[in-house]
Amino acid sequence: MKSLDEFKPDNLKILHKNNLLKALIKGEIIKGILSEVSIEENLKERKIEELKKNLNLSDEEKFTKWLDDSFYSKEDFEDLAQSKERIKVYCKQNFNNKVGARFLEIKNKLDEVVYSLIRCKDLFKAKELYQRLIENEDSFGNLAAKYSEGPEKKTRGIVGPAPLAAAHPKLSEILGRSRVGKLESPKEINGSYVIVRLEFFEPAKLDESMTEKLEEELFQTWIESKVNEVNLTVLEQLNKNNGVIS
Repeated sequence: MKSLDEFKPDNLKILHKNNLLKALIKGEIIKGILSEVSIEENLKERKIEELKKNLNLSDEEKFTKWLDDSFYSKEDFEDLAQSKERIKVYCKQNFNNKVGARFLEIKNKLDEVVYSLIRCKDLFKAKELYQRLIENEDSFGNLAAKYSEGPEKKTRGIVGPAPLAAAHPKLSEILGRSRVGKLESPKEINGSYVIVRLEFFEPAKLDESMTEKLEEELFQTWIESKVNEVNLTVLEQLNKNNGVIS
C-alpha cells in the first residue's frame, strides 16, 4: 500500500505492537475506495450541513476554528460528512448481487420471535408447572412471575421481540420447529429445565433496510480480508528487512 511508504519501519513496528497497524490499513483502504465514489451534489450539501448542525458549527467563525483545532481542511470535513453515504453507494454497486445468496444463508437467524419462558433447575417442579399449564390451572404469566428462575421472571415470562438466533442454540431449535401457541414440554438447556411457548413469529424479509444491512455486512467482511492481506504483506516485509517483530 503506497500510503504506508511514508512510515519508517520502526513506526510501523510501533503501530503493530500497539494494535494500531490494522486500523491504519483499514482507514487507508476505505479512503482509497471513497475517493472513487461520488454522490449527488444536493445530497452532498445536505450531509455537510447536517454534520455542521450536529457539531454546532453553523456559524462560519466556529467552523473555521473547529477546522484549525482539529487539523482538518475544508475538504477533509466534506469527505467526513459524505463518508457514510459514499460507503452505501459503494456497497450497493459492489455487493448487491451477493445479497440474495447471503440472505438465504442466514435467514433463519434473522427471523424474529416473541415467546413465553419458564425455567427451573428442578425437573419435577418444571413438570408440575407444565401440567398446570396443560390443565389451564393458571396462566403462563402468573407461573413465570412466581417460579421462573431467570430474568424473564420480571416480565412474566415474555421474551422478545428478538432475533431467533439470539436465543440459546437448543432453545432456538425448539422455537424454530414449533408453532405459535404450542406449549412445549420441559427440555434441559444449560442446567435448567425450560417450558416455552411461541407467541409470535415474524419471518425475515429482504426489504430495502435488510438489503442495505447485508450489503454493509458483506462489505465489512471483504474489508477485513483486505486488511489482513495487506497487514500480512507489511509484516513479512518488515521481518525480511529488519528482523522478526517480537
